[in-house]
Amino acid sequence: MKKALGKVIVAFFVCLLSFAVVSPSHAMAAPYYCYLEENQECVETLSYSGDLLYVNIPPSGVNLIDVTFGNYSHDYEAVVNSNIDNPIVIPPYNSERRIYQVVPASSVTFSNASPVPDTPVQIRVFGYSG
Repeated sequence: MKKALGKVIVAFFVCLLSFAVVSPSHAMAAPYYCYLEENQECVETLSYSGDLLYVNIPPSGVNLIDVTFGNYSHDYEAVVNSNIDNPIVIPPYNSERRIYQVVPASSVTFSNASPVPDTPVQIRVFGYSG
């Protein structure tokens, strides 16, 4: 019984390893961080679907963020999800600008949710007080 269980466990790990080696996709979401307390503006490119941008809002001095989403793909639309808006769809080789009211000492998250995994999205965030 122990011998059979050992073989099953080894087979399982071999299967997992072969999938990881063969799979050409972006395996894990890459996290990016924007600290508006340090810099009033940041620009990050989320290269793959699943990549995340965390924007930290300082305790004072920022209650609005001006966000520009850029899609530099010539063929595919890009989709960005966030915790402060509905999904944002950006046509190929186009951009979308939005202004959001934010709560001091909070965080905003944006994620590349594009249907084609390697559709890059550039996000520019500018924080200010209005």
